[in-house]
Amino acid sequence: MILLDTAPVVALCDPRDALNRRALRDLDRLGREQFVLCAPVVTEACFLLPYRAQRGRLRRFLGEFSVAAYRSDDESQLWLEVLDWLIHYGEHDPDWADGYLAVVSGRERGSRVWTYDREFRTTWRRPDGTRVPLAVN
Repeated sequence: MILLDTAPVVALCDPRDALNRRALRDLDRLGREQFVLCAPVVTEACFLLPYRAQRGRLRRFLGEFSVAAYRSDDESQLWLEVLDWLIHYGEHDPDWADGYLAVVSGRERGSRVWTYDREFRTTWRRPDGTRVPLAVN
């Protein structure tokens, strides 16, 4: 399972994005994996993709790659864990989506995160202190 972060999603949907070509190459390599998208990432992506054409590309990506929505049986407990994570890493100014992905990657042990955020490689860890497995380097 590949948990999607905002930067690759936006890059795939905006040909003018600086990461577009890299995201397309990575998609080529990862395209057979099960992609999972969480609500905080969809929210950020829609904010960063305000135009109809961009949101149309997002819709096509979600449909063509059968992107699943992340669902938790205990969403309110997940929120508390994300808030704990955000407090722990507060000096690094993470956002809700980053915390959500870090916590979910700890819950979903077979998952990897597709992100271009440097902090996932250098600083941020799962709640248990282990590295967040990444889908791309």
